[in-house]
Amino acid sequence: MINKIDNTSENLLVVKIRENNKDAFKSLYDRYSKRIYYFSLRYLGSKEETEELVQSIFINIWEHRKSLDETLSVKNYIYRSAVNYITNYLKKNAIRTRFIESENRKGEIQSNQTYEQIFLHDLEKSINSVIETLPSQQQKIFRLSRYEGLTHKEIAKKLDLSVRTVENQMYRVIKVLRTILKDDLF
Repeated sequence: MINKIDNTSENLLVVKIRENNKDAFKSLYDRYSKRIYYFSLRYLGSKEETEELVQSIFINIWEHRKSLDETLSVKNYIYRSAVNYITNYLKKNAIRTRFIESENRKGEIQSNQTYEQIFLHDLEKSINSVIETLPSQQQKIFRLSRYEGLTHKEIAKKLDLSVRTVENQMYRVIKVLRTILKDDLF
């Protein structure tokens, strides 16, 4: 018949566990598994993760049973293992959370950039359609100024106009654009 070891001291349990006594191991498990579970659940907040913690601790004890020291408190060893597990879990969770937040921010930035690209594309189309309704001289002046980056003086020289005429024509084009696009955009 198998001995019940429930009331045996921790030191004797450790000695028996080192000798591969499964009843001693079960007694240790029964003594501490619920305590560790409820202790850890407060920090982890997840039943599944807490159950995994308890399992990991006792599997580790069984796998390393030959190196257990009966002169040291097995209770302290179990709680220290739980604290280490919780600490590592929380660190991993914090890293995972920061990574997810970082990816979300990247997505928002890309989304904003996409929106801005679409907006700019639509604005450019609107400007071009308005420009095409203008007299040809104003179209030329506007395109030379905005698309080719020429100064008013350079445009005047290229089109054989006065600088003042170029300035007046640009003023009129901008005024028309503002009037028409203001209604479209706002």
